[in-house]
Amino acid sequence: MTARHAASTPARALAQRAVHLRDTIAVRGLEVRMCAGRDAWGRAQPQPVHIDAVLRTDVARAGTSDHLPYSLNYGEVYRALEEHCRTHAYDDVGRLAEALAAVCQACRAPYAEVTVRLPRALLRAAYVGVSVARADAALVADAAALPAHDRLVIEALEVFAILGVNPWERETRQRLRISLDIAVPRAGERGVRYEALARAVEAFAEASAYQTVERLATEIARIVVVAHGAEEAAVRVEKPSAIMYAACASVEVVRDRAFFQDAAPAPAVEAAPEEAAPPPPAPRPWTSVLLALGSNLGDRVAHIDAALTRLDAHPDVRVVDTSFLYETQPMYYVEQPRFLNGACRILTRLAPHDLLALTQAIETDVGRDKTNVPRNGPRVVDVDLVLYGDAVIADGERLVVPHPRLAERAFVLLPLADVAPHAEVPTLQRTVAQLLSALAHTPAYAPHELARVLPVGRHVWHWGARTHVMGILNATPDSFSDGGEHLAVEAAVEAAVRMVRAGADVLDVGGQSTAPHAPEVPEAEERARVVRVVEALVARGVGVPISVDTYRASVAAAALDAGAAMVNDVSGGTRDAAMLPLVAARRCPYVAMHMRGDAQTMAQHTDYGGDVPGVVAAELGARVRAALGAGVRRWNLVVDPGIGFAKDAAANVALLRALPRLVGDGTRGAIDARAAYAACGVDDAVPNASLAHFPLLLGVSRKAFLGRLIQAPEAPLPEPKARVYATLAACTAAIATRCVDVIRVHDVEAAVDTVRTADALVRPRAPT
Repeated sequence: MTARHAASTPARALAQRAVHLRDTIAVRGLEVRMCAGRDAWGRAQPQPVHIDAVLRTDVARAGTSDHLPYSLNYGEVYRALEEHCRTHAYDDVGRLAEALAAVCQACRAPYAEVTVRLPRALLRAAYVGVSVARADAALVADAAALPAHDRLVIEALEVFAILGVNPWERETRQRLRISLDIAVPRAGERGVRYEALARAVEAFAEASAYQTVERLATEIARIVVVAHGAEEAAVRVEKPSAIMYAACASVEVVRDRAFFQDAAPAPAVEAAPEEAAPPPPAPRPWTSVLLALGSNLGDRVAHIDAALTRLDAHPDVRVVDTSFLYETQPMYYVEQPRFLNGACRILTRLAPHDLLALTQAIETDVGRDKTNVPRNGPRVVDVDLVLYGDAVIADGERLVVPHPRLAERAFVLLPLADVAPHAEVPTLQRTVAQLLSALAHTPAYAPHELARVLPVGRHVWHWGARTHVMGILNATPDSFSDGGEHLAVEAAVEAAVRMVRAGADVLDVGGQSTAPHAPEVPEAEERARVVRVVEALVARGVGVPISVDTYRASVAAAALDAGAAMVNDVSGGTRDAAMLPLVAARRCPYVAMHMRGDAQTMAQHTDYGGDVPGVVAAELGARVRAALGAGVRRWNLVVDPGIGFAKDAAANVALLRALPRLVGDGTRGAIDARAAYAACGVDDAVPNASLAHFPLLLGVSRKAFLGRLIQAPEAPLPEPKARVYATLAACTAAIATRCVDVIRVHDVEAAVDTVRTADALVRPRAPT
């Protein structure tokens, strides 16, 4: 039995049992143009549709009398099918097939097999098809014998893979065609999810390198049946290049769930006494769930964070990942304050309705009161269940998953894309990133109304609107550029005041030099230097947030207690294991910098194998994953590529040239939804460590490599303060990439003039 014939076999078996259904009337190859789901480019617009309708009936009387009313009129069937397609549109090919079977039954067909094919549904396949068989129970006595499943066919999906036993087949990828014939639940009830399946098969096949076609076909069947939950699958793999004078060679396998189940017998268990209590039910498996978060009343960040904290405290919930925060205009009910919106990915053992009860209880606990509040009106906090695994839930007004208006809500899709860009929305057969990209092409998408933000103390920074300036305030005697200038508290405060007047957005206070070969000071001494400056700045009321530049958790804690609002860690959490838990607990912004070794050893770790940006991105991504895994909220994270740290002059230049490789390019202020998100890990228990769209801090101020660029190779390096113009040039070039959000500088006044000019030229919404 081939995959092509599998769909019709159950119908033929039924026909053999019911003699009066031995005959068929068919309309084959009907071509129409209509909406039947998304096309290969993800567009919900008309596409070509091919229809076969096979009606099983009894034409004996018409065959002996030559009288058409004794049969089914295929002209009537054709006209009814064509009229239905002309006047209807569907969001899913399975629902279309179900509806066309009903049309056939309305034409008095006792039994109808309908196959719908979409030749433009997938870029790399000949077509996607759905076959359904439906019988009228009033006309067919044994209608209950109908097959329990419909069929999904993906025909001739083209991939390129290593496959074969011959030496030359192990060197070059060859073209393969993979066809799938899959038993699926009733197509009209849940729709047919073929896109995610096709992507999974493509990715698996192209990453494989099996020697036999039989093994590849079997493993693809395993993906279809085990990973995607099909009852049965016929998989055919064709090798068009296998035989010189034949169209192809192929292997086809048919596998079901029983084939892949462990055949080992279960161990014998002694019968329990009759009076013994029944064993407790097995716990539900952990399911990956996406939740949307929002608030537009009171301390919005605190309310969202409080909801997350309560979620994570439940024994059957684990918060795996959190998104950035977005400040958005209200939608639907517009007469209300602006929202902060976010999302999180959790693992839970709670059933959907139990999870709903928990989120509603958390909303009430945090302070939400729905009394006399209009629908979509203001709220202290909102926790919405958006995706629950691949479940489709329609429980009236109580619980609908996925949310029916998800595709039109950028304020939900944007944060969801931070934590799970490749999660598929089962009702739409599109990933979150695909829905976001489609929405970005519509007039309803208003990027200027969506701002990714960082709450810093009492301030809210809008990423992308402009470049922020961080002023360096080193309370040390040995910093490479300004050592000793701000060691006295009074001098440090006066320098800070001048920076703020010049336009600094944040002050970065450090108590230990991290320059190459600088000695480490005792922890107590670093803490004393930092804390007395922070306390003095707070007492003076400098009016901007204060950051503490340290890799020691105890110093960071003391500075935060004294009034600092941010931690800038040159080690990215590698030098002190207590740092990430501290930042997570304090809920403060955290700058994670890329560095290897320490001040004494980093010059020995400058080998990046010829790919500085790629290696830095991978190593910095590992620090982001560690921070998120420790509970640091994504919206509190800023990344720093670590210019000048464990990098020679050539590596620093290469890294500056390739900043878009780290965090993505595009108009960051407009939240470019069309930019490609890096792939999430397949492990639902691991946060998304992609650096895509992370805010980036750049510290090039007065660095030694700039001196080597402006001076002849044989000449001595200019003094650090003589590198100011080189610093500004490097900052300008970096800002032009629109990847840089904060520059950390010594010369604040000159830097502010530089960023205001550069922003006016390269940022579409910068003030002019």
